[in-house]
Amino acid sequence: MSTLNLRNRIEEDHLTCTICFQPFTRPKALPCLHTFCEHCLREYVVSRGYEPSGEFPCPICRVTVKIPSGGVDQFADNHLVQSLSHTVDNTKVRPQPVVRPTPKPRRSLQPKTDDDGATGAPPPYTPTPFAEGGAASSAAGCYGGMEGGGGVGQPQHPPPRVNPPPFAPPGYNFNPQTGYNPPPYYPPPVNYPGPSPSYMHVGGNPVPPTSSVQPGAGHSAPNPYPAPLLYPTIPPPSSESGDSCSKGLQLKFGKKGASVTDFHKPFGLAISDACDFIVTDVGGNRIFVFNYRGEPKKAFHCDSRIKDVAVNSKNEILVVVNKPGAALICYDMSGRYLGEHGKFITHEETQGISPFINGGAVITGIQNHSVYIMTDQYKLSSKFGRKGTGDGYFQSPAFVATDSKNHIIVSDNVNHNVQVFNSQGKFKVRFGSKGSAPGQLFQPMGVVATADDNIIVADTGNCRVEMFTSKGAYTRTVVSGTHQLGEDVRPVNVAMTPRGDVAVLLKGNYFAEVRVYNPYTSASSGHDPTSCYCLMC
Repeated sequence: MSTLNLRNRIEEDHLTCTICFQPFTRPKALPCLHTFCEHCLREYVVSRGYEPSGEFPCPICRVTVKIPSGGVDQFADNHLVQSLSHTVDNTKVRPQPVVRPTPKPRRSLQPKTDDDGATGAPPPYTPTPFAEGGAASSAAGCYGGMEGGGGVGQPQHPPPRVNPPPFAPPGYNFNPQTGYNPPPYYPPPVNYPGPSPSYMHVGGNPVPPTSSVQPGAGHSAPNPYPAPLLYPTIPPPSSESGDSCSKGLQLKFGKKGASVTDFHKPFGLAISDACDFIVTDVGGNRIFVFNYRGEPKKAFHCDSRIKDVAVNSKNEILVVVNKPGAALICYDMSGRYLGEHGKFITHEETQGISPFINGGAVITGIQNHSVYIMTDQYKLSSKFGRKGTGDGYFQSPAFVATDSKNHIIVSDNVNHNVQVFNSQGKFKVRFGSKGSAPGQLFQPMGVVATADDNIIVADTGNCRVEMFTSKGAYTRTVVSGTHQLGEDVRPVNVAMTPRGDVAVLLKGNYFAEVRVYNPYTSASSGHDPTSCYCLMC
């Protein structure tokens, strides 16, 4: 594993707050040892009304925690996380190696010379060839010829005894007294059973799903050393959460696990016109493609750190990457690499993406609190937004969507609102406020527009999915109570199917799944304008 991949893995697994999904800022450790950003913990306690009672449940393990007399600021700093963060930051700047001159050999080790310039060292040893049967060609059997036809002959020693190779088969003809060394013998390789990984590297050939891989026949021996797991093992899911969030449920697929075919940290979600589901997994930088039934079709790996994903009008996969000289990478549906774009975006951490109907795309950047509009050639058209809390200002523009009129819809998981702009970036409307009442938002993330330009938001902090009109008026709750599915299970992203159903990407500490809901027959009651869901979109 390269240093870059290892550093990214450490940042994702140990240096990311589970509330804001961003790197830790002043990490505070609770008595249960779960760590959160100081401002995230403060907003969690205040917005949910836990401050007057003086205690609150841990956002992860739900253990009751007492608030210190001085407030959230008095929780202990997690110095271990701070030290690890500083270490990772310092490794990003690699010092140049120091080139040291080669020292001269010691004078006592240099060869001595006589007055004639000839060295006094003995001549190099030249082995005397032996005849067949091991007999020496000279009469003495151990002396060579006389130098220049006279003088004293130099003794020639036979080569040392050579042991046979450790894996010599029966009948192996080996003579330790001869100088003949036959080619080394190696035992035949042993093939062990086991499925091949279901992903491919960028530019490689696609690998079929694991279900189509059959174990080979006639293996010589079972594998005594099972392959190590890529990720920590996941506890089995609880049977008590099987019926949770099932109202209006049409389809579900995927799971969190340790296999390369399982989700680890799913993040991006998109759906093609053929109803193929595309999911990006930042835990391993993998891209999964599922068919309309939720069955895996393709899976491939990206060398860069990936984020959100989208599908353009050409049925191409656009993956946001955090890579010097590129903001997104384009693939076809088979995983074939098509190119990189966005080298104009520098000193930025890009995250969300959404394509325009007539070509081009829009990308969000959470480091500079900006939104970037790209042409159909994926070149910079314009940029808008800056850090703040008012209209047209962002604190963390997490995700973005576009509607049928090319309006730009941006969710802000720090300002707890959603803003709508026209295709040139001019502000139109802002809705949402911090809270848990219907129509309020808490750390919203994924956002998508329906066919009639309604806006569906993944209200991550409140463990629900809500629907608003294009003007920002609250309409209904599509999914609620996702925390009942498992520990800290929250909606991360949303997408619309061609039929008009909403796909929700759910992620928790031991849970990861994609669920498809009819938005009009799920959490809130209301009229259902669509017929029964058909898997054939």
